[in-house]
Amino acid sequence: MDKAWQSEFQARQTRCREVACERGFDGLLVIGRGPERANDVKYLTNHLPLLPGHVSRYTFKGRGMAAVLLPLDQEPVLITSTPFLEPQSDLAVNQVRVSTNWPNEVASAVTGAGLSQSTIGLVGLDVLPVSLWREIEKELPSVRFYPADDIVMNLRAIKSNHEISCIREGARLGDEAFKEIQPLIQPGRTEREILCALRESLSGRGVDQAGGTFQSGVERSAEPIMHARATDRVLQEGDMFHMEINGYYGGYMIDFCRSGVAGVATPDQARLLDVVLEMLETSIMAVRPGVRAEHVQQSAAEVARHHGLLSHHTLAYGGPGTYLGHGIGLGVDEPPLLALGDKTILRAGMVLTIEPGIYRTPLGGARIEDEVLVTESGAEVLNCCTRRLW
Repeated sequence: MDKAWQSEFQARQTRCREVACERGFDGLLVIGRGPERANDVKYLTNHLPLLPGHVSRYTFKGRGMAAVLLPLDQEPVLITSTPFLEPQSDLAVNQVRVSTNWPNEVASAVTGAGLSQSTIGLVGLDVLPVSLWREIEKELPSVRFYPADDIVMNLRAIKSNHEISCIREGARLGDEAFKEIQPLIQPGRTEREILCALRESLSGRGVDQAGGTFQSGVERSAEPIMHARATDRVLQEGDMFHMEINGYYGGYMIDFCRSGVAGVATPDQARLLDVVLEMLETSIMAVRPGVRAEHVQQSAAEVARHHGLLSHHTLAYGGPGTYLGHGIGLGVDEPPLLALGDKTILRAGMVLTIEPGIYRTPLGGARIEDEVLVTESGAEVLNCCTRRLW
């Protein structure tokens, strides 16, 4: 790990300590479980816990778990349940403990740091199994733990220049891949064939975990997402479709979506797609520092309301979609949520995906999504491939 990258991790750890101190904590214990909720640990240490399995079986306890102990005045300690997959030189911590009895090792690290009678902020309660939590509590009866998920979550929401450069490059590669496979989206091709071509194009550009979705026809395009991300369904002339483009570049998420019609769009299809595009453009214009996250969704909802399609939008307005968008970074669906009820104030350095959709209409459904960087003066759209595919 070069000095600049090491310095970034040290700055993250320092900021966590500062916020923990402001709250009266003696330190933080940050929990992660691979692969679904491991990025708080990765954010602080560059370690990604993997291989989840049995929570507790005989002497093997906590497989797939990892934790970062971050005392206020000592070096951080990484406690993981499987040998780390990264070279040790790439880790942002010097003290690493590997044990098949993970909860016991966590307790030992806390005691070894002189924190056995302290107040500790706990990050990751949502992924800490009750059985493991009980064992940690049993070993540390005098420690006072308090929920502190928002500390790391809020820091992760504001991206550094390095993080932004990774996301920006990922968006560029995603645009390139989509442009390459766009000619395949025509009658006679299958959903699976198109998605496989996308994966191959992304992977060939150095994108990890390349993937996405392809949903076509009235029934499948009408849903925001279906369990079968692509099928052997053959596209017919006039089919509505929407397609997610996903993957990771430099460890950071690629997430945007395009919609259109295979062949020639009818006037009604074109009107529906025009509404979704108007929702996207209106939402992007609403993004600027100081605006509450929920305001961005409200701006899109007003467009849907004007066109009589509000109940085909998000759950907040009676529709099937979840929300208008969300933050991205090391993971997908990160805070803030662009959703009614999220009072987060947008700040420069946040990276959002804005993905308005209209679903469950007699024509099917559509979604158009771009990655957007919140800047000091407004918003910068990171995707440049065409939005209009009709």
